[in-house]
Amino acid sequence: MFYDNTLLSMINGLSGHSVWIDKVIMMVSEYGPVVFGLYLIGLWFSGNSISEVTENRKRALYAFFAAMLAMGMNQLISHVWYRNRPYLDQPVNRLLQGAQDASFPSDHAAGAFSIAGSLFGRTVGSNLLMAFAILVALSRVYVGLHYPSDILGGMATGLVSSWLIERNKGLLDKPVTLLLAIWTIIETKLHLPVPTRANNR
Repeated sequence: MFYDNTLLSMINGLSGHSVWIDKVIMMVSEYGPVVFGLYLIGLWFSGNSISEVTENRKRALYAFFAAMLAMGMNQLISHVWYRNRPYLDQPVNRLLQGAQDASFPSDHAAGAFSIAGSLFGRTVGSNLLMAFAILVALSRVYVGLHYPSDILGGMATGLVSSWLIERNKGLLDKPVTLLLAIWTIIETKLHLPVPTRANNR
């Protein structure tokens, strides 16, 4: 706890010195999850061949499943061991309102690392996504909404979730195939263009 509070003071203590830096990090903290969602949407519509489009869509679904698993794990952990947000127990420079739920583990970190972990190592873009996940996680401490250990807990549930999904892809073959078939029907009915041009995702 001592080191947790010390790191919180160090990272959160960096805030409040530059309006522009604060604004940028506040945007990263608040809207970071949107970036991951947009990345998955972009991945869904990317590819330079039909087979690559299908593979990209499978990867997007696996990453989405990992995020849902991570959120479920977080809910379970937070109900077993509830921890207050840091601003409720000690003075911090709180830059955002945030939700009034459990502080541990961080949902932002869990979601970010579950998606980034699922896609890491496949493209330059996916590797940058992991760097952005780290930035989102640190931003939550910077704005005073989480302890550093909350971030580590969320990072752990996120990475474990992505690992579990990767190891058990065989169990997801049927639901993934069904979802892709449903989307193909929607695509056909709405006359949506199938992406065939690479866009470096």
